[in-house]
Amino acid sequence: MTRHREGHDMNLAQLSMCTPIWQADTDVTSFTAWLHYNPADPWFVRIHVSGGVVSLDVPRDVLLQGLEQPAACEDLKVQPSGGPMWTLWTLRWNPEDPLTFRVPTDNVRAYLEETFKLVPPGAEESRIDWDAEIEVLFEEAPEGDVP
Repeated sequence: MTRHREGHDMNLAQLSMCTPIWQADTDVTSFTAWLHYNPADPWFVRIHVSGGVVSLDVPRDVLLQGLEQPAACEDLKVQPSGGPMWTLWTLRWNPEDPLTFRVPTDNVRAYLEETFKLVPPGAEESRIDWDAEIEVLFEEAPEGDVP
């Protein structure tokens, strides 16, 4: 599921950050998470976890809400760890064997604050070129589905 439109509004600044993360049940196994924000796709943050663990698009509001209370989208549950230092990210695609990471709360909060400087909360819709989006929908529609 890719929400990034290549070549769409390429003049906009993009924002990336990497942060160390740890599996919730160990201090030994650490990974790197790369967060990428593109104002041309203003509702989502793309997250890549090193080692091919995961690459997914997460709504910004889920990441923000998850710093204070449980929040979730299709692929990820985000919640406070019970202490101020960590936020928990649980991958949701395998309920029998969930994979949870501890993520530094301050890193995520600071990153989201920077994304809000590019596109303030509530202003996301104004960044979308709706004519271009409708054109893409018609290009992707199978033959016979469009009158």
